[in-house]
Amino acid sequence: MMHDKEMPLEDHLEELRSRILVMLGVVAVLFLGGFFFTRPILHWLIERSTLSHVIVTGVTEAFFSLIRVDFILALVLASPVILYEIAAFVFPGLTDQERRLVIWVLGPGLILFLLGSAAGFFWFVPVVLHVMISFTGNGIEPLFTLNNYLSFLVDLSLPFGVVAEMPLVSAVLARAGLLSPGFFRRNRRYALLLSFVVSAALAPPDAFSMLAMAVPIYLIFELSALVARLFYRPGAVGVEVAEEVAPTEPAPPPTPLPPERPGPSA
Repeated sequence: MMHDKEMPLEDHLEELRSRILVMLGVVAVLFLGGFFFTRPILHWLIERSTLSHVIVTGVTEAFFSLIRVDFILALVLASPVILYEIAAFVFPGLTDQERRLVIWVLGPGLILFLLGSAAGFFWFVPVVLHVMISFTGNGIEPLFTLNNYLSFLVDLSLPFGVVAEMPLVSAVLARAGLLSPGFFRRNRRYALLLSFVVSAALAPPDAFSMLAMAVPIYLIFELSALVARLFYRPGAVGVEVAEEVAPTEPAPPPTPLPPERPGPSA
């Protein structure tokens, strides 16, 4: 049941405004404070790659690349505060069960996203970059612009963070009885096909890169199937609804009226 009493719309909007200001303020402070550390981080991103050097083709490209890296780092560091402010705003309108679910999901969800993005950055990006450069052959020097290289890092790292959320989503839905292990058995072949379709859309256009992305995506599908088998509760939603709504007894049948006696004949 909800414990917090209802608030007027104006109070909700004022609270939303204050929480948005807090989130923006934290991001702004981290953005301004981290700008002085962005250049060493950007140099580290270039040095850990197999590129000999990176070029810029515009006057402002280096500056806006630093801004881009700084903003991404500020969002990552501020993500716990952002999630807390969002949860604190929606908590008063949730039931106890929904609050426990939000607490159980937010922390692991953020950790899985960061771990998945880190796996894409430290494992997938170097492999794809090495394969792409190998196609140039002798006598050809690859030249990457700074903006192009940063886009390459982000576009290949973030999808792994999103895919890493699948086991957590499977656990929540299976715990609620909305997702059964049979769903994964029936759709295993479609998942395999979808893994290659997603990798073809996100990975660079070569067979090795698509295979390097499709295999982890499908393995995460199998991990999600295992998690669903562990957390599945048949009819969990129906049980919870039955506990909240008390069954009503059927009304007794109406008592039949006695037949009328015929009156005396005249």
